[in-house]
Amino acid sequence: MSDRTQLAIGRNSISVPRLTKRVVEAVCATAVTAFVALVILVLNNVLTGRGGWLNGFDVWRAFMSQPAILGTMFLTALVTTIFLAWHRDQGLKR
Repeated sequence: MSDRTQLAIGRNSISVPRLTKRVVEAVCATAVTAFVALVILVLNNVLTGRGGWLNGFDVWRAFMSQPAILGTMFLTALVTTIFLAWHRDQGLKR
């Protein structure tokens, strides 16, 4: 079994080590999670009348600047990515 895999970025495929692909997947999942948190916090501030869009963005920035939040988001994404890859590999062996 090869220790390299294909990472598809747009229309291009790049041959990268498996670990690199898993880290890139975890970073992408963390970015999506951060975007969802942005939408939730901004809409919460707009709908409750606490200060509007910019205040919601400031609340999100304060939330995202906490190392514990970023660490938890990245660790969760990394563990999920690795587990899914492991589970997929186990299914192929049977």
